[in-house]
Amino acid sequence: MTKKSAFSSLRTKQLLVLLIAIACAAAAYFVANWIGDTLIEKVYLDQKAMQKRERAIVSELQTYVQENRISSRDTDAVARWSMSKSDTYVMLYRNQRLAFEAGWWGVDDVDETDAPPLLSNSAGVYPIYFTDGPMQAVVYDFSESRLYTLTTIVSVLIGCFVLMCFMLSYNSRITRTIVTIAAEVEQIGRGDLTARLEKPRGNDELAGLTESVERMRASLLHKTEEEQKALKQNSDLITALSHDIRNPLTALLGYLDIISAQRDLPPDTASYLAACQERAGRIKQLTDELFRYSLLFSNDELPMRLETYDAYVLLEQLLGEAQAELESAGFATRMVMPDTFCRVRVDVPYFKRVLDNLFANVRKYADPAQPVSIAALPESRTLHICICNTIRADSGQVESNKIGLRTVEKILTQMGGSFRRHEADGKFTAEAILPIVPEDADE
Repeated sequence: MTKKSAFSSLRTKQLLVLLIAIACAAAAYFVANWIGDTLIEKVYLDQKAMQKRERAIVSELQTYVQENRISSRDTDAVARWSMSKSDTYVMLYRNQRLAFEAGWWGVDDVDETDAPPLLSNSAGVYPIYFTDGPMQAVVYDFSESRLYTLTTIVSVLIGCFVLMCFMLSYNSRITRTIVTIAAEVEQIGRGDLTARLEKPRGNDELAGLTESVERMRASLLHKTEEEQKALKQNSDLITALSHDIRNPLTALLGYLDIISAQRDLPPDTASYLAACQERAGRIKQLTDELFRYSLLFSNDELPMRLETYDAYVLLEQLLGEAQAELESAGFATRMVMPDTFCRVRVDVPYFKRVLDNLFANVRKYADPAQPVSIAALPESRTLHICICNTIRADSGQVESNKIGLRTVEKILTQMGGSFRRHEADGKFTAEAILPIVPEDADE
């Protein structure tokens, strides 16, 4: 792993992004606030706009005075109006001297002897006609204060939005990287060791994690390839040895059978011959199990040549041979063959090996005192070949590695079928299932 600098860690990057985001948010706040203040000063506080608002206030006050027939001495009525106007301040003059002031707090009376005079050059002086005579009004409008407050609030919101965008953008980039790494690791976890992990940009902890997982994936892939290579070599060796041993062994068993068929053999010779036949049979059994072992644990597909056969004709021959062997071994059998025409697609040598394994299992574990049921019945689109036997009382003492049944399952699966086994009430049922070839299918 490459050495990381202090500025490449996620924590440092996050702190730098936060500082940059705060700086940009502050800049956005000041810019938005300056734009808002400028617009208020140039538009809302324009002289014509201010005069227009003052005239509107005077008009509203004059209407209120006329409708309520208010005199200039009725300051309580004027106070009720001014308190409803939070952004308005009015100075009312009588005979060119300040009489009272009205604002959001109410009315303040002024001693006329000390009241300041109305300046002759005062702008924005408007007449207000009370029932007891006219007064001069100087109006001040402070409604721009609400706009300044609104500008400040909007500027703060803009700053917060900029800060949020910066942080969300950074966090979304980190999240996308994590999700990508997780998806790639999940793909590797499903067994696809060829999927390479794409290293994210930078030299932070995520990049380091990706490099570590990538090295682990490469190591697992290398070990898996070596293991597969070793298994292949082992399987080839076992197949070659099995073939080299079985050929002369078959000839040896044939010669022993010919010799044992002769009559008037000396007792010692007959005894030695029986021992040789027993040992040769044991060697053949061991080589068969060795071959089944290599067949089962090899990851390669079996070299099958699937062909279409009439199920009745095929099973009559293969099951008939197996039935005869069982009966010669002292088992009673009952067999049911399919009563309708159907075709199956199998490799005959491998399918015969399936049946040999199943009937060898019967001879090994079944109770000879109870009948063995054999049935081949079509169901829907599949052909079910069932072999049911009663389990022998001492079957638990028989040595077994279950390779035969597992070999059956592998062969049937590659033929497109399946294998089931059931055990209940002292009975064992093996069920080989093959797909039925549709009638309109090509040969």
